[in-house]
Amino acid sequence: MRTSKWREPAFALLFLLLAGLMVGVLSLLFRPVRVDYGAVWGPYLAEPEDSLDYLYLGSSYAYCDVDPVEVYARAGLTGYVLAGPEQTLSQTYWYLREALETQSPSLVVLEGSALAFQRYQSYTQVNVGYMPFGFNQLGAVFTASEPELRTGLLFPLYFYHGRWKELTLSSAADALLPSGADTLKGFTPVSGVFAQIADGPFTREAQPEEVYQENLSWLGRIAALCEEREIPFLLVLHPTYSQLPADARSQIAADAVALGIPFLDWTEDSQAMGIVPTLHYYDPGHLNEEGAALFSAWLGDFLTGEEGLVPREQTAENAAAWESAVQTRSQT
Repeated sequence: MRTSKWREPAFALLFLLLAGLMVGVLSLLFRPVRVDYGAVWGPYLAEPEDSLDYLYLGSSYAYCDVDPVEVYARAGLTGYVLAGPEQTLSQTYWYLREALETQSPSLVVLEGSALAFQRYQSYTQVNVGYMPFGFNQLGAVFTASEPELRTGLLFPLYFYHGRWKELTLSSAADALLPSGADTLKGFTPVSGVFAQIADGPFTREAQPEEVYQENLSWLGRIAALCEEREIPFLLVLHPTYSQLPADARSQIAADAVALGIPFLDWTEDSQAMGIVPTLHYYDPGHLNEEGAALFSAWLGDFLTGEEGLVPREQTAENAAAWESAVQTRSQT
């Protein structure tokens, strides 16, 4: 009698577990594998634990401009660009929380253009959907994502079930097998020069005050998290040709001071970095690969000089991997 009493609930529980497992596996199979243009969590998590000297956060202004391999070649510093397309500061906060689960960098740098982003931008499905499942992703789902996207973010099969026709053995293996550390370290190179770049610089609009203040509150939470973990934090603006107005940048500087956040505005410093607009801008907001190489070499000098970063000791295997990445880059 006792066996009979618990048989049906046990079978029901087993069915639910198997159904959940199947939905999870299918979600991974049908979701496109992501290796560039931000939100590259698989390769990031493949980095050896506590091996990174610095972590670079932000939007495409970060992952198109900062090449950690060039920084390493110049300064010997290991780093990763854990950014996402049009990533908001609310999403960045949860990215940082998750990133610090496996790394303890000596410096966190945030490219701060997201202070001029809307509350929600265009790539929440990518930025939040590719985060590792857990508390931090759930936090991003419910505090940094549009309500209408939450079903698909919680159950990715809702977004990707239509891709079953595209599934191949190769894509299935890529989706299910663990990612290896990549040689780009979160950087995405882009080539070409914007045809009208000589007409710049171009003005980027600031957001209404209430949106800016909400962004500022998330910036404060990012800074507080770094302080809690005793990690130095730096807010910067890159030398873009799509520029926030000077008064908006002055306001950011004043608010950063009020929050106790070191802030550096590199918006108009391209010439000192060797960047030539007609050669090195892919578009008004992003450097091309050659421009990123120049900026990243300059950044390596800045991080070891002004910020005083010292390369941490690496295992022989990881040091060899970074040297191999440098050699690979020099041959392309």
